[in-house]
Amino acid sequence: MRKVLVFSLLILTFAGIVGLGAEYIEITAWASGSPVDATRCQNLVAAAGDLESELAAEGAPIAKIEPSCQYTHVEDWSAYLRRFRLAFEAGQAPWIFACGHELIGELAAAGLIVPLDEYYEKYWDKYELGDIYPALIDACKYQGKIYGFPQDTEARPVYFRKDVLRELGWSEEEIEALPQKVLNGEFTLDDMIAVAKEAVEKGLVKWGIYHRPSPGGYFHMITVDYGGILQDPETGKLVLDKAATLKNLEFHARLVKEGVTPAAMTQTSWRSIHKAVVEGDVLFWFGGTWHWAEWQRVAYHGELGTLPEEYEWENIGFMLVPAAEKGGRPVTQSHPFVYVITKQAEDPELAFRLVALTAKPKLVAKHAIGSGHLTIRKTNAPEYEAWKFGSAVTYMLDYTTTLPNHASWSVYHRAVYDAIQAVETGAMTPKAALDWLEDKLTRELGDELIVK
Repeated sequence: MRKVLVFSLLILTFAGIVGLGAEYIEITAWASGSPVDATRCQNLVAAAGDLESELAAEGAPIAKIEPSCQYTHVEDWSAYLRRFRLAFEAGQAPWIFACGHELIGELAAAGLIVPLDEYYEKYWDKYELGDIYPALIDACKYQGKIYGFPQDTEARPVYFRKDVLRELGWSEEEIEALPQKVLNGEFTLDDMIAVAKEAVEKGLVKWGIYHRPSPGGYFHMITVDYGGILQDPETGKLVLDKAATLKNLEFHARLVKEGVTPAAMTQTSWRSIHKAVVEGDVLFWFGGTWHWAEWQRVAYHGELGTLPEEYEWENIGFMLVPAAEKGGRPVTQSHPFVYVITKQAEDPELAFRLVALTAKPKLVAKHAIGSGHLTIRKTNAPEYEAWKFGSAVTYMLDYTTTLPNHASWSVYHRAVYDAIQAVETGAMTPKAALDWLEDKLTRELGDELIVK
């Protein structure tokens, strides 16, 4: 399912800028995400005015044109990527494509996007690119080259219903102390299951724990929580860490066995999930920071519609993903969204300048606050610094992980999801699912997989 919005861009350029002798240049962009991420397009619109001013100051003859940025609310990312590939094959790819950083390896290896190193070097000082967190630029690298420009980042907390914990007899002090207990390694995944089971058995919630229904980074985050790695840092090859992956599979089997997660979790619609979370029918939810903003803007609640932020603060808490063992380190995951420049861009340098201008503090703050994402910069606009939710979750970035950039990541990514789905539905035992996963990945990835 996808919903498409088209934003008109007034982008100003000048004759000869691409060396084609053309007076007018059309700059196109595709962006995507949740229902509250349309600023990925809107910030390109806003940055166009700054680009116009720069070109005028440089003495360039300017002509106005009106290309468009197409925003798509995506639920099936595989289908969306296939659509982009088909557009490229037809010679109709946009100049600028906004996507998750983990697609860079696949897109670069296929020759669909261009490296941006020379533009980073040329405009490093002009656009104050040194103020962008280095780890986010690193997330844009594939085989030593930079292929993307950071658009946002986020953390993936576990949300919990404070009102349900109150009904379980927790004091306000105990509820407010929960995130710190997770931080200290005192409250683990096992403890979370135990509390979730108690809430279900007492009839306070329908389900104790929900996770995302579709393929996503969450499923790999649990492997990391159990001490696993996804990519070899020296060779760049993908890693199947059998011990940690088995524990991941056993964790999801246990969620169903304990009655805290439905066996059909992966067949549940996103809207049904959000409705259950905001209405208090689920105690714990493996979500993302952007959901805080989404619940304020999308009417999931049957009575309240969109949630007032005051309601969220009163009834919904958030914490890092608990450690797998007592005394362990909790985790979260960041999934930086990036702008990449496609090989069909007539002037990649002009496209780079446009996306670089979206990194101005005011535009970064506009997107972050409106969508529940986090800043890409060390220096931020006053409105971002004053943002209560952002300030409350930023510490999570000290515990974050990212997904690998690898040409065959989508194969690995989907296979892990399929294995977990099979375990939750009862189609396979955790051990059988691991054996199936090892066989599939070994056959399909060959020398690009390390099994340990």
